[in-house]
Amino acid sequence: MGNQLSRRRRNLEKSSTSSSTYSDNFQNSSNLSTAVPKFVQEVFPHSYEEATRQRGEHYLLKHVFQSSHFAPVDDILNELGSETLDVGCGVQASWLLDMANDFPNCTFYGFDILEPFSLDTDTASVSHIPTNCELIKHDVFETFPYKDKTFDYVHQRTMHMVYSSDKIAWMFQQLLRVTKDNGWIELVEPDITPRRVGPIFTKVFIGVRTLLRERLGKTLEGSSIAKRMEAVGLLDITSDYGSVPVCWGGYVGKLVYEDMLVMFKHIGPAAYDYLELGGEYNEEAYDALLDSAFDECVQYQTFFNIRWTYGRKPPTTTITTTDNENIAKKKKKHNT
Repeated sequence: MGNQLSRRRRNLEKSSTSSSTYSDNFQNSSNLSTAVPKFVQEVFPHSYEEATRQRGEHYLLKHVFQSSHFAPVDDILNELGSETLDVGCGVQASWLLDMANDFPNCTFYGFDILEPFSLDTDTASVSHIPTNCELIKHDVFETFPYKDKTFDYVHQRTMHMVYSSDKIAWMFQQLLRVTKDNGWIELVEPDITPRRVGPIFTKVFIGVRTLLRERLGKTLEGSSIAKRMEAVGLLDITSDYGSVPVCWGGYVGKLVYEDMLVMFKHIGPAAYDYLELGGEYNEEAYDALLDSAFDECVQYQTFFNIRWTYGRKPPTTTITTTDNENIAKKKKKHNT
């Protein structure tokens, strides 16, 4: 509990697979919207408050997991010329900048719907961006702006309220497309369902979950990622989780509360109708409900699980020793 890592890890190893194994699972993306939905822009507004929340969330996760990454990529990223992509890096690009400092031989690329550091008026902090970083503004739904098989390691996290259910298969298509053969893909997402909840927090959670289902469908939550990776053909899949307390458990519980409070504030006007408070959005009534819900979290010791999952992209084509023998026999027969 608390911020402890579980001892259970899921390792899924499959035989090498041709590209058709996972490409056949992708939905046709021709009918997908190429613009970030208005709802997503409401949840992640272009504001100092949201930028601060994202930066704080990065250091919260780094503290909980005692690491910024999980895939076995240290040796790769220490090689001169290696390349990493962070999808939806955020306006502060906190994860990417930390990793770029840790692995100076690797070039780190990141993109976000918001211009990176567009809220930062401190030119000194911008000048401290590592030279091995390349950050751009780009809408994730206009396809990832990189060539096929570019990256040794592709990272994405806390994007569960960005992708609607009909875009998740397309997302995996893009992740696989830009990853090199035998490269690593890593996702970090929370489980949507909180644990040990009281009646008030349950009411808030059900309201927000109903809103998300209506706007996004079945979202990309942490507990589903390993199965999704297995379905698209990734190899050496490994998954684990950490538990974070809400409003209790010392410093971590405080950080989780502050992070969630900002998110609930953003989503308040949209979620209000689902909370049985009556009438039009009333900020005072909504804030009072949140105060009661978070106070209750201390009593019930509410917590969330946050999961990390990674897998390796198989080679596009794999020819085994048996395949080589069969090819040789066919050639010999043809020649005779």
